[in-house]
Amino acid sequence: MKQNHDADEDGTESNRRTVLKTGALGLTSIVGGTGLASAASSGKSPRGSDVHTVKASRGATISETQRREVRRRAIRDFERENGYSPDAIPASEQQSNGGEVVAYAYGFDANGVARSYVGIAGEDTAKPKAQSGRAKALIHDRFDSRVAELSSAIEASERQATTMAGGTVSGTDNMQQTYSQKLEYAKDPYGVAGATFYWFEDTLDSTDGDVHSFHSPAGFEPGTQAFGSGYENEWGRVFHRWNKSEMGNTDVDYGQWKPYGTQGGSSSTAYSLSVSVGWMTAQVSAGITWSYTQPDVEVVDESSAYNEYNQWQLKINGGDDTRENFVGFQPSSAASMNWYDPEMDRRNICENEVKGQFIDDGSSHWLSSTSMFYKIPA
Repeated sequence: MKQNHDADEDGTESNRRTVLKTGALGLTSIVGGTGLASAASSGKSPRGSDVHTVKASRGATISETQRREVRRRAIRDFERENGYSPDAIPASEQQSNGGEVVAYAYGFDANGVARSYVGIAGEDTAKPKAQSGRAKALIHDRFDSRVAELSSAIEASERQATTMAGGTVSGTDNMQQTYSQKLEYAKDPYGVAGATFYWFEDTLDSTDGDVHSFHSPAGFEPGTQAFGSGYENEWGRVFHRWNKSEMGNTDVDYGQWKPYGTQGGSSSTAYSLSVSVGWMTAQVSAGITWSYTQPDVEVVDESSAYNEYNQWQLKINGGDDTRENFVGFQPSSAASMNWYDPEMDRRNICENEVKGQFIDDGSSHWLSSTSMFYKIPA
């Protein structure tokens, strides 16, 4: 494993490349790559890319143009390592209520699975106990560890090549992971809403259609914990809007999402999600399995098969410890749609959203970040 020991400005040594792009990028710096996950070719293949990053400073934010440049660098890096590029590039665009992207990372593992981190920050300094720049500092404080997580996953893929399971998914049936995106939105003094979206696709290699699935562990960290304010968890939501797909013939059939129906109380549950692939001549299914322990909360299933979307609400009990501490849940869904031809231009696949509401003595505020997941030719 190659490490670059260029000196930082304070004289300490770094195990990351420190090639910073400035000028046209304003007050935001793009780092060429961590150097943790990939090394010069040693005759072994496949290899992952470095994790390429961009971090805002001095009041700047990170534009979509800058995020595209980070992705281009990761693509070129993967091509250099392996002599080929992925057929199509998975990515997403973000929209948030009152927050801006201030940290971003992107890379490919040895199997061509894209992995990214999106850090979003906002603030309401008109509120008591809010401090200017504190939410951004929280995201930046976590950024190095988030990049290290991506690098470790890429490094692990080089030791054992597999694209099947990902995150908390423990098994797959004719499915493989395409992309994972960890997103955190911190807004002072309210709290942090976040999710990791694991995107899976079927491995059936049929031009008659595709099966896509999103596994979305989501979590909510109240202001009492993140910022020392009085804001507590009230509810959280996750949305999978398959009706935003541009592929055509999108189908979210009954039973193609979990949790399925409203559930309450604490439990340790194993879930299995499966789709019958209608365009295959034989009876074939594709799906994923996962398990997790749910605290004593209520999960309300607000999905609509007719309208082709899934959404779930995590309701927090009054007076419960989960009001003042981190709480989360892990919904997933799947949909079938027309086949994506790598010769196509950009096509939106699904719009996902994580949303949390925080409350302080009758005053409430919600945080929302929407990610439009799409494919585009390399």
